[in-house]
Amino acid sequence: MARALAAAIAVSLLAVSGAGGAGTQTPKRGGTIVIGAYGQPPCLSLQSVCGVGLEHTVVLGGTFGLKGHRWVPGLARVTRTKDPLTLVYHIRPEARWSDGTAVTSGDFVFTHRLWIRYGLVRLGETVWSRVQPLGRKSFRVTLARRSADWRVYPLFVAPRHALAGEDLSSVWRDTIDNPKTGEPIGSGPFLVERFERGEQITLVRNPRYWGPHTAYLDRVVVRLVPRGLAGVDALLQGEIDVLPTPLPEEAVTRLRRAPGIELRVYPGIAWEQLAIRVGPGGHPALKNKLVRRALAYGIDREAIVRELFGEIDRTLRPLDSLLFLSEESGYRPNWRSYRYRPAEARRLLEQAGCQRGADGIYACGRERLSLRFVTTAGNPRRQRTLELAQAQLRGVGIEVRPIYSPGTVLFGQLLPSGEWDVALFALSKNWPEDLPDAAYRCQGDFNFSGYCNRLVTRDLAQLDAIIDSEQLARVGNAADRKLARDVPAIPLFQRPEVDAIRTTVRIPDPPSAYAFYLNLQDWWLER
Repeated sequence: MARALAAAIAVSLLAVSGAGGAGTQTPKRGGTIVIGAYGQPPCLSLQSVCGVGLEHTVVLGGTFGLKGHRWVPGLARVTRTKDPLTLVYHIRPEARWSDGTAVTSGDFVFTHRLWIRYGLVRLGETVWSRVQPLGRKSFRVTLARRSADWRVYPLFVAPRHALAGEDLSSVWRDTIDNPKTGEPIGSGPFLVERFERGEQITLVRNPRYWGPHTAYLDRVVVRLVPRGLAGVDALLQGEIDVLPTPLPEEAVTRLRRAPGIELRVYPGIAWEQLAIRVGPGGHPALKNKLVRRALAYGIDREAIVRELFGEIDRTLRPLDSLLFLSEESGYRPNWRSYRYRPAEARRLLEQAGCQRGADGIYACGRERLSLRFVTTAGNPRRQRTLELAQAQLRGVGIEVRPIYSPGTVLFGQLLPSGEWDVALFALSKNWPEDLPDAAYRCQGDFNFSGYCNRLVTRDLAQLDAIIDSEQLARVGNAADRKLARDVPAIPLFQRPEVDAIRTTVRIPDPPSAYAFYLNLQDWWLER
């Protein structure tokens, strides 16, 4: 998918629509929790210089929200017309601002104009080309182009009655309010009570929230904490109640043994893969798909996942797709057949004409099958991954020579040069249905392997123009099955998210790696 938003914005896609309860326990009302945050926007203005964060998406609801790894209606539901570029938005009848004013089509038209005027990552220009009100609670949108990204826009809706005629360069610097009255405003479950720049943001319950119920908590404080062990110390000392991912690896063991602390582990939105260089500069044998398939059978992905994450979560499994995450509705395990089968790997190498040498390593076309495996330096998990793969492939007859480079060198020089054979690095998604086609299509921006299959590229080229989720899954999996036959890369695993939470804080499942604050209105304190 075209990357229309920065990853920092995508991580902030937070749902404000109501979702289930907190299990079988009865939620209790009241109380304040403190959440540790690794960054804050420099201001709250809707100008692009301020960015987008929790306070915008929890306070100012968006058209859609997220539940797990799928989109759900937020402020509106959408119906498609016969014209594939035209959508009709139906605003929830009960949706209103915290001052009692109804959320209307005028707010959406106003918001679209703000996004264009203030250059908010220019997304408005690429998604909606025309917005036509049909009534107070409905409007028609003409898309600028067919795009699977259409649900992302707008991330949040601004109140026209509060901001009309105001200069966004001078309002909402330190609050989200109605400049005409000075009162906090929003359509989400919380309002901004106080913004202490560089320190913390205090959110207070919106008593007029229109969802299934108002927030259980009285307040949520989002406090800035430094990366590393300082945030862990703050959690253990009772200064904060929740510390979201990423946690330092050395902190996980420490927190797992800490009384009153719970670790939540779930598959994340970034996944590790082994890209195989089939273009110039790579080992000549890797141009043969039989050799690449031998690599896939010769690596025990399940053993790698157990070794890396067994102490954290024994339920984690290898990822069996290059395009979909395991929690997505479109996920199909197209790579499931590639389980550790060293005998099959050797058979494929011999079918490719490779011959085993006296030292047990194959030679293909008289060139020893000694492969340069490159990855980032200073990453213990990646180092351990290469060590395990090295031992496993040695038993198959393939030599692995690990090369570790600083990230700037790896991505800025080594990978673009093509002077490598296999590369271990991660890809990630910005939102559901954001498929990484650029990594596998001919001459894609992130296609470091040099792989080019015209049929795969044809399938991948369709993805960005598909609006329907089921059709996207069909076309995406057709491409993924072809990738599994060609093996330009090997999916390893989704990197797990690990959140540390005080056991008195009750957060309903399921968690979402896209939005940790999903369903913040459903959080409560057990006292």
